[in-house]
Amino acid sequence: MRRASRWLLSAVMALTSLTALPASTFARDTKVEWKSVDVPAGDGQTQRARALRGMLSSAAKKADFGKARSVVLSARVVEFTSATRGDVHRVSCTIVGRVVGGPTARSRISFGGRPSERRALEKQVLTMVANGVVGRLASIVRTRAEARD
Repeated sequence: MRRASRWLLSAVMALTSLTALPASTFARDTKVEWKSVDVPAGDGQTQRARALRGMLSSAAKKADFGKARSVVLSARVVEFTSATRGDVHRVSCTIVGRVVGGPTARSRISFGGRPSERRALEKQVLTMVANGVVGRLASIVRTRAEARD
């Protein structure tokens, strides 16, 4: 009997917390369009641009853009270096994102690891930078929407 009451109490608490959450927690219906994703010329430019576009789209699906119905964004890789010195491979990346018709956001990270894991390290750095710039752009969109209201 004691287990049943604990289970019932847990179920009631879970339902209460689900109904108490704002609707924006569940519905992220903001349409995000990437106008351009620019990567500097170099080794693996097309693969890196394709991968970055996917990472930016994935990050945008998780981001909270507030009340905005649609957002047009662009991103440009300002710096991307991948070099091995001794037994450490270091990847540095800087991305500037822009809300079209609005302000910009910059995300920069430098990360090191094993030279044998170069591709995984590059992917990790691009993912982290993409998440950072999209998060900041989402914050900009939310504050701009609040300022209009």
